[in-house]
Amino acid sequence: MGLLSYLTHIRSLPCLVCQHPAEAHHLMIVGGRGGKLKSGDEHAVPLCHQHHMELHGMGNEYRFWDKHGVDPVEWSEKEFTEWLA
Repeated sequence: MGLLSYLTHIRSLPCLVCQHPAEAHHLMIVGGRGGKLKSGDEHAVPLCHQHHMELHGMGNEYRFWDKHGVDPVEWSEKEFTEWLA
């Protein structure tokens, strides 16, 4: 079980916003790495291409998740913990 297979797992899940097929989005709002640096794979979440592009186009990840009523940090931490179990 490596992180590569975890990203495969994330891509197999539906988009957190619309439930369509998804790709992996690395959260930029965790990890304390600052700026626009992406987080580690353990903080990847499933987003369809449309919502992934919407998020990056907004330029503010907090605003995107607020708009859609999703807590991606809570979701990613729960999903990764369950995947490890």
